[in-house]
Amino acid sequence: MTSANIKQTQNKKIIMIVDDTESYRLLIKSYFENDFEIITMCDGHEAIVYLSKNKPPDLILLDMEMPNMNGRVFLRRLKYGNAILNKIPVIFLTTVNSKLIINSAYKKGVIDYIIKPFKQEVLEDKVRQLLETGN
Repeated sequence: MTSANIKQTQNKKIIMIVDDTESYRLLIKSYFENDFEIITMCDGHEAIVYLSKNKPPDLILLDMEMPNMNGRVFLRRLKYGNAILNKIPVIFLTTVNSKLIINSAYKKGVIDYIIKPFKQEVLEDKVRQLLETGN
């Protein structure tokens, strides 16, 4: 790897995908891997352990229903645990389509909430807008 490639990788924003379904992790990764550094995790517990030892990502794409530690518990630990980690923007990607749960997620700090199955363009537009403009 040349120094130009190393520098390019170091400057890429980081997206963490937390989803227990491998096909979703691979699909979402394929959308963004050319422009962003991608980290994938199988559940909230694995993601919390990773975050405790590594540089935080610039964005987390989070499934809600997972074994070991679901998205709601992960979000609570993220937002109320560490002053650096609680600033990471989170987008829920989930099959859960309940107005009560969606409203609760926004109150707990989720930036956006996308229902699976989703259109690639919708996810790409939201992620790129957030990471490239900060909005």
